[in-house]
Amino acid sequence: MRKSIFITLLVLLSISIASVVAFGEGAATSATPITIYMVPKFTGAPYFTACEQGALQAVSELNELGLPVKFYYMGPSTANTEDEIKTITSIIALHPNALLYSANDSQALIPVLKQAMAAGIKVVGFDADVADPSARDLFINQVDFNVLARTLIDLVAQNVGPDAGIAILSADPNAANQNAWIAAMKAYMAQSYPKMNIVTIQYGGDLPGPSYQDAQTIINAYYPKAKAIVAITSVAFPMAAQAVLDAGLAGKIYVVGLATPNDMKKYFQAGVVKQDVLWNPVHLGSLALYAANDLVRGMMINNINGKEYIGGGKLGFYAVGPNNVVLLGKPFIFTAQNV
Repeated sequence: MRKSIFITLLVLLSISIASVVAFGEGAATSATPITIYMVPKFTGAPYFTACEQGALQAVSELNELGLPVKFYYMGPSTANTEDEIKTITSIIALHPNALLYSANDSQALIPVLKQAMAAGIKVVGFDADVADPSARDLFINQVDFNVLARTLIDLVAQNVGPDAGIAILSADPNAANQNAWIAAMKAYMAQSYPKMNIVTIQYGGDLPGPSYQDAQTIINAYYPKAKAIVAITSVAFPMAAQAVLDAGLAGKIYVVGLATPNDMKKYFQAGVVKQDVLWNPVHLGSLALYAANDLVRGMMINNINGKEYIGGGKLGFYAVGPNNVVLLGKPFIFTAQNV
């Protein structure tokens, strides 16, 4: 059954590409490049650099297919909601075909994204969504919230124990993804580890300095009651590991979280970190770019087994789920052996 669906999708995608290249689809003909902007939460993180690399790979693949894309990557240098809104506002004035965003604030970006849609721009979220699905066309979700929560909490239980006290180091109180992960962790703990508890939640704003300081607060105020730090941003995780290393508590406080393996390599070597949980951010950026291209060129594949699909190039086909969310895949656990 799955094989027949895949073959059907492949045939329809080939027909779709051929029709766009030969005849054009509205204003986006093969001779006219489409313009896509990618706006991350901030540009200074290796995680978002990897997303950019994935988008650039997709641009190269589409260009080879005769579907040219002009791609621009811009955003605030640090996690700042007001600067992100200003960036998106300036992009709207340029009238691109599509906008990719990762939201610093799940509420604050809604009006400007709706403004982009009203201007005829296709809007695709990746990494971090907004609270209102009507403010974008698609959201590329890197991982299922419940699966990620189970993965992190199971690792804490395996390394510290089923009754561990946990400190969470997050981004911003209005960060949609992190809030959803925290809610899923609480639910899973109540179900599977009723004696495990969250001692404190700190918010470092996705900034290195504040994240490091919050990790120090956890160590000084909550250890040994909290024997695990779960750092759920790519900035917070290395900062938490550095704080534990500086405190001389490597091996005594279990630190786990989400970051690129390159960012965590030194902490694996120092014995501070045993596991790093992440998806492939390169694939995330690539799939987001393909989704925007499909929307602009009218290449979405409809009514296959009752579902709508986007073509992700070499990544394959992805079904569009409820609230127009596309799921990238499952999280991967990095260790000292596979980093």
